[in-house]
Amino acid sequence: MNNPQAALGADMIELFGLAGAPSEEQERFLDAASEVILAEVMKKIEAGLPEDKREEFFRLFEDSASDEEKTAFFKTYIPNFKDIFTEEIIRFKSEALKRAAGENRIDASAETK
Repeated sequence: MNNPQAALGADMIELFGLAGAPSEEQERFLDAASEVILAEVMKKIEAGLPEDKREEFFRLFEDSASDEEKTAFFKTYIPNFKDIFTEEIIRFKSEALKRAAGENRIDASAETK
């Protein structure tokens, strides 16, 4: 299974101007970003699985199933997991950058008044 923070990587730190920030701040940012992304990934997975497979999916993670069991489930029922995960990372970056750009415009206009 992919590690969300590893998938976000240094490019997220650079992209959001946190390269010079303390490592604790970088970690908090990556933790928060990971939570948002994983929540969206889970929504898409839930929406794409039949009810009985949703229950099985949650059971696998609640019962601490082996990595082999989880991998087999993903390959069988969510073969596009990597695509879903990648799409959500891209969407997160895009939305966050739009919000940041909007805040910068608001800040800049407030400074000129």
